Amino acid sequence: MNIEKQFDILYPILNNISPLSKEVWDKSKIYFKTKKLKKGENLFLIDDKVEDFYFLISGLARYYYLTEDGKEFNKSFAEKQGHLLSSISSVSQNTGSPFSVEVLTSFTTLYISYKVLLKLGEEYKQWNDLLLRIYENLIIKKEKREADFLLLNATQRYEKFLMDYSMIENAVPNYHIASYLGITDVALSRIRKEMKINIG
Repeated sequence: MNIEKQFDILYPILNNISPLSKEVWDKSKIYFKTKKLKKGENLFLIDDKVEDFYFLISGLARYYYLTEDGKEFNKSFAEKQGHLLSSISSVSQNTGSPFSVEVLTSFTTLYISYKVLLKLGEEYKQWNDLLLRIYENLIIKKEKREADFLLLNATQRYEKFLMDYSMIENAVPNYHIASYLGITDVALSRIRKEMKINIG
């Protein structure tokens, strides 16, 4: 897929988040670059200083934390076109990322320097408004994730996972899903069996 086709995918998604005129977009898209990764590669690793905002064009990825003893905990997944992949703390504070992003399938992204985005925000109010909407969406997603862990049981969290990440279910090992849900592989298998029985 050439970069113009990637632009054709990304522009309407951004425009839907917050109005972005074609004129402003055409002046801005020269700052975007494309990046392709293979399954198993990392977009960035823990402690990397992330400098860019990556927008998903195609593929699947996971965000994960790594404990000192090497255990992984999945933070989130990316599967929808236009999904933003970055570390806000890293790009804004010039610190190492607290998590890694691993690519789960062939992966294509359009990316732009965070510093350039801020300059675009200063030059064009539309970009400033878009960045504000993106931040708001990230905060809302974080609040919902926290609420899920506090208010939903494991089965309910799994049901919500199936709704939120329909493409992930058959694309990743069970332990990745179990880790995201905060349960064991055994508990996930039990939940699936119970759901099949109830459906049957």
